Amino acid sequence: MHDSTLELTELCDKVKQIFNIENLKDLKEKIQECVISNDYNKYDLFCKVVDNDLSTDWLQKIFEYYEADRVEKKQDYTPKSLAKLIAKIADDNEVIDMCAGSGALTIQKWNQNKNCNFKLYELDESVISYLLFNLAVRNINAYIYHIDVLSQKIFHVYKLESQNKYSKCGVIL
Repeated sequence: MHDSTLELTELCDKVKQIFNIENLKDLKEKIQECVISNDYNKYDLFCKVVDNDLSTDWLQKIFEYYEADRVEKKQDYTPKSLAKLIAKIADDNEVIDMCAGSGALTIQKWNQNKNCNFKLYELDESVISYLLFNLAVRNINAYIYHIDVLSQKIFHVYKLESQNKYSKCGVIL
């Protein structure tokens, strides 16, 4: 395979084609539109790009490199090895993640148990669309809360319901 920079470059180029964008700064909005409108065609295209390997959080690579705010928000993302370890010790029926990010822990738990249900909490609005897409393309049942867990202020709530191939996203709040 290629070195990680070239791999990321190829991934970014293909994702930009799927969402018909020239700049990755527009990706968050396009992903959000895709998930809210349940655009299963884009999910199919994404699965082809990643060769149907949904065991990895491909979008995390893009978000972490191009959008994460490591200075002000101290954003850093869960390494796959740590996510796998935590997934092994997490409950098999339902997982609650108070800092879901783009879904690294959720994806690793889903790799172990496709029938697990998730309640995911995330404060940073810029990563919510990545999280929603990651879950929908994997056909995961989940509630996603865009929330400040310290103040308990809820901004949005999304429900993903497993369907035949991809989850259907609905906005509850």
